[in-house]
Amino acid sequence: MPLSRRDFLKLASLVTASAALSSCAPAQAYRRLAGDLPTVPWTALPASDFPALNRITFGARVEERARFAEIGLKNYIEEQLDFETITDLACDLRLSTFDTLKMEANELEGISNQLFDNYDREKVPNELRQATFLRQLYSKRQLYEVMVEFWSDHFNIFMDKEKEFFLKTVDDREVIRKHALGNFRDLVWASSHSPAMMIYLDNQANEKGHPNENYARELMELHTLGVDGGYTQKDVMELARCLTGWNVKEHFWLGDFVFKEDIHDKGEKNVLGLSIQPSGMKEAEQVIEMLVAHPSTAKFISTKLARRFIADDPPQELIEKAAQTFLNTNGDIKSVLRVILFDGLAFAKPK
Repeated sequence: MPLSRRDFLKLASLVTASAALSSCAPAQAYRRLAGDLPTVPWTALPASDFPALNRITFGARVEERARFAEIGLKNYIEEQLDFETITDLACDLRLSTFDTLKMEANELEGISNQLFDNYDREKVPNELRQATFLRQLYSKRQLYEVMVEFWSDHFNIFMDKEKEFFLKTVDDREVIRKHALGNFRDLVWASSHSPAMMIYLDNQANEKGHPNENYARELMELHTLGVDGGYTQKDVMELARCLTGWNVKEHFWLGDFVFKEDIHDKGEKNVLGLSIQPSGMKEAEQVIEMLVAHPSTAKFISTKLARRFIADDPPQELIEKAAQTFLNTNGDIKSVLRVILFDGLAFAKPK
């Protein structure tokens, strides 16, 4: 787990000794603390504002406190939500030496095989870990990076399992970072077609006659509806049947998503009362469209976001308003965040 700004500041004395950061210029990180700070004067904030700013950043830097004080909470949040308009060249420059971040899966696998001969198989995952750390520390797009961390946890993938050491880099770029402040439907859709997710939850072993329910269960329980979302074990098994054949290429363009029709269960299915006629890959996609628009999903996601930004036990009326916004906007993440942050940060406790 990468260190946050606040943890980094607490443990600054250990930075230069950290093996994980040995190749990402610890001297630069030291200058960030000791002599490379902006000349903006320290801005005192009211006690009610500090928890709010602390929740939407990884610990506010001096210039961020000044900007917050200058334009106020609502404008600062809107500025952060419009993250693509925030120039982040200084952070981008620090990441410019990490050549694996932009590569496709087959390229990363090829590099990893070459490096394995030289006992440096960890290059790809280490660059992703280091890039995550540097973004959290230096990026001006703090709310975006907070949401990247949130969704990375929500759609968790263990990097040390099988081929995840290189597949996760693509998932981070094309699933999490691409949709972190976009639309929840698009985020789930991208995750469900992610080779990294298929491998992590064993869907490459999900085939007709021998269904593997791992991904089907997690898709309902952890990604959309929530454990109390109203599904049954039968729904899980029926969804697993829909997902048979969702797989990952093993040869040409290794690591790409593929649908293998020859191992797909072609029988009729029924998930959450929805009768699904044989239609190959479209069967599971039909279920996904239903799950992302389900009221239980709206409540589950709104509750998790409220707990992340507000409190472990957030006001129920806040969750209900955010969930209704989720449904009204077809899962627009920014719209849901506006409700939670504008209406709820007054309840936030210091972290």
